[in-house]
Amino acid sequence: MEIGGERFGSVGGVHAIPVDGVDGTLILCGLDAIGPDPAGLLATVEGDVAVCLQTDAELQRRFPDYLAWLDSPAPHVALRLPTEDHLVADDSLVSVLVADLHGRLQRGKRVVVHCGAGWGRAGVIAVLLMCASGAEIDRALVDLRAARPAAGPQSADQDLQIERLAGRLRAALRK
Repeated sequence: MEIGGERFGSVGGVHAIPVDGVDGTLILCGLDAIGPDPAGLLATVEGDVAVCLQTDAELQRRFPDYLAWLDSPAPHVALRLPTEDHLVADDSLVSVLVADLHGRLQRGKRVVVHCGAGWGRAGVIAVLLMCASGAEIDRALVDLRAARPAAGPQSADQDLQIERLAGRLRAALRK
């Protein structure tokens, strides 16, 4: 569901993603939505934390000030799991990130996750969060794409990571 308004329409939009059983809101966007003014985007969507899945090289090429913002202290909270486009990070690191984000969502926080376009890498995290909350993979993919068209895994590596982790995360985080 589009939540960013017309301001973000030309850069792929900002979308709320349905995650059952949590009080918070998962939000996906692309770098062009958050990179120019991360504090402004967080304020617009009332976000509590920004999660960046891009590499330093990707950020340095386009928005070097955003890279510095990610590394700076409060008042914002930023998490990072640099992952090459169309690839995946280590399963254990992804599991830790998903568990952290799931806990934040359960506590009512608004979590903004982005990669380059807010589709592939961010889509993998979204699907895993949805599965951790009880959804089956196929349903999570349908719901994700209904909320943010084109979002979801974009490579065999990403498909396989979802298959490996979805059930494990569901079992671990629904206890």
